[in-house]
Amino acid sequence: MQKHATVRPSVVELLLEISRHCDLYLMETVLDDKSKENALMALESAGLFRTGGLMKEKVLFCSTEVGRTSFVRQLEADFHIDTSLDIVSQLSRFIQCQIFISSMEGGQLAANIFNSPNLEQFFS
Repeated sequence: MQKHATVRPSVVELLLEISRHCDLYLMETVLDDKSKENALMALESAGLFRTGGLMKEKVLFCSTEVGRTSFVRQLEADFHIDTSLDIVSQLSRFIQCQIFISSMEGGQLAANIFNSPNLEQFFS
């Protein structure tokens, strides 16, 4: 993300729909301020900060997976989506329902962790 960031078009409508019904926070692990700026510009270009969409103040950044795990715990989320098996495993005691985005086979990892190859497929 140091040079550019993009948002898959197929995810935009889904994120906007989720933000209509949930208090949505997005979190990203970044290396530097330039990566953070590129991520915010990509989200804005995709139209995610439109009226009724995602709030810019609810896009959070950290530099490590430990930081991301800590953010989620502090937010006391009911639902969490992540691409890190380590993070979803660590949060399994604290979060009611999680989606692990991975092409890894195996379906459900724990009673509260579901596996899907992508966000769109899980919600379709």
